[in-house]
Amino acid sequence: MMGMTWIFVVVGVLASTTSAVPYPGDFLPTPKSYSGYSLLRTEPLLREDLARSLLILDGMRGIHFWKYPLVNRSSDILTSPAQLEHIQALLATLGVSHDVIIDDVKDLLAKENDVGVNGYSALEEELERANYAKTLASQDSRVTYENIGSSSEGKEIGLVKISSGGGNKPAIWIDGGMHAREWISPATATYIMSKLTNKEPASESLLSSFDFYIVPIINVDGYEWTHTGDRMWRKTRSRNNGRCIGVDPNRNWGFHWAEQGSSTDPCSDIYHGPRAFSEPETLSVARAIKARPNIKLYLTFHSYSQLWLVPYGYARNTRPVDYNELVRLAQVGKNALSATYGTSYRLGTAPDLLYPAAGGSDDWAKGSAGIKYAYCLELRDTGRYGFLLPSNQIVPTGEETFNGLAAMAKELHRTLKKQQTRPVGGPYVNADKELNSPSGGEAEYKL
Repeated sequence: MMGMTWIFVVVGVLASTTSAVPYPGDFLPTPKSYSGYSLLRTEPLLREDLARSLLILDGMRGIHFWKYPLVNRSSDILTSPAQLEHIQALLATLGVSHDVIIDDVKDLLAKENDVGVNGYSALEEELERANYAKTLASQDSRVTYENIGSSSEGKEIGLVKISSGGGNKPAIWIDGGMHAREWISPATATYIMSKLTNKEPASESLLSSFDFYIVPIINVDGYEWTHTGDRMWRKTRSRNNGRCIGVDPNRNWGFHWAEQGSSTDPCSDIYHGPRAFSEPETLSVARAIKARPNIKLYLTFHSYSQLWLVPYGYARNTRPVDYNELVRLAQVGKNALSATYGTSYRLGTAPDLLYPAAGGSDDWAKGSAGIKYAYCLELRDTGRYGFLLPSNQIVPTGEETFNGLAAMAKELHRTLKKQQTRPVGGPYVNADKELNSPSGGEAEYKL
C-alpha cells in the first residue's frame, strides 16, 4: 500500500476513452495555465446592490468565483492577469476594498502536487490508484463494486458497498466529487473506504451496525478534465447547445430546482441545467439512492470552508421540522472531527453560513428521498489554499472526517435502537414530515 499517502482515486476515469463528438474547448494542447492568476478577497458586502454588481461577472472568461458575492459576506474572486485591472477598477468604483490573498495561483498548483513522503507526486499516486475501488472489491469479500450509470462522456459511475453481512442492516451513504475541482472530496471518500476495510476494531464495530454505500466521484467527466484541461473546472461536461459546456451538478437535483442560488446562464458555474436531473450523473446517483430504502444517513463531501451544513439550503429561514434533531446528531460528529486535530467547523444551514443554493443533493436526500439525516460537509480549508489544498493535508483531513463519521454513526445506532423500543405515537413518529413539498419535475424521471 506504499504507506498512507492518500491522494485521489478515480472510478472509471483516467483509463477511459470517450466517443463524444468534439466540442469547442474539449482539447487543449496542454492543461490551462493559471500563471499570473490572482485570488482577491473583498471586504464583507454590506448592501444587496454591491453583491448584484459583482455577480454580473459570473461566467465571464478569466474569472471564477471561489466564494460567491452575498450581503454581509466577503467574496473570493479568481482573476486572470488580463482581467485583474478591470476587477480592481470595478471594486474601487463600488467602494469595496479588497486584499490579494494569492498573488500567483500557479505557485499553489505546484505545492498541491509536491512530491510526497514516498517520493510520488499527487498525480503519480492517483494514476497508481486509478482503479482502487475495483481492486478493493476483488480483494475483500465484504466489498462489492457496481456501475450505477454512465456520464455524459460514457464513463462509469462506480458505487462501492461495504458490508459485513448479517441481514438487512441500516445503511450510510457517502458521495464525493460532485464539483470537479474539489479534489479533497473524492480523496476523503476513498480514505474512508480504506479505513472501513482495514479490519481494525473501530471499523469492525461500524460494519457490525451499518452497511456503507460510497460513490467516490459523481462528476467523473469534470474530474478528469481538471487533470487534462482546466484545474479550476467545476461543472459536468455535458453539451448545452451553445458556446458553454456543463451544468453544476449540485444545482441539478429535483428538490426546489432552479430556485435561489442557481443560474439560467449556461456559462455560469452555478448553471442549474435545462431541467432537474438533466445530467446522467445526478440521475444515476438519485436512482441508486431511491433503490436503497435502508439508507438512514446521507453525507456528501465538498470543499472548501470547514462547514457542517444541515438542510435546507434552498432558501433562508426554511428548515425541516426535525431540524434540532439533525443538529444534535451533527454536533456529535463535528465534535469528534474537531477533537482529532483541532480543526474548527461551523454548523448550520447553507443560507446561514454561506448562501442559498437550491437544487442540492443533501436537500433532495432529505426532502425527496426521505433520508432523515442528511448533511453536506465543506472540508478543509477556510481559504488559505481553497480548492488547491496541498497533498500533505489529505491524510489528516481523511482521519478527522472518519472520526466524525464514526462518532456520528455510533450515536445514530443508539438513536435507532431507542426508536425501535418507543411505543407507537412516540415523539419520533412522523418526524420526517417536511414543511415544503418537493418541486422541480422529479416525477418525470421516475426515480
